Amino acid sequence: MFMTVFIRGKQKSVRRPPMIEGLPVGEFIRQNADPIWLHQNEMWELIETEERVEHDRSPNAGKASPTSRDWLTETDTTPF
Repeated sequence: MFMTVFIRGKQKSVRRPPMIEGLPVGEFIRQNADPIWLHQNEMWELIETEERVEHDRSPNAGKASPTSRDWLTETDTTPF
């Protein structure tokens, strides 16, 4: 369970990171755990909600929201 790496030009043996079926443990959990198990183990940040899934699939996902200046130029010149 060791791998060889070079540190400052010298060969060292270090422990391999834990893997499950060739995946790091965290990635395996993200892909295979159900929401109940994630909740029981307090991994709420990994639970996908319907809103998050819909947001990730929307065509505007990842685009920045318009700033106040953009709103002014799109509608009219009055800020109120």
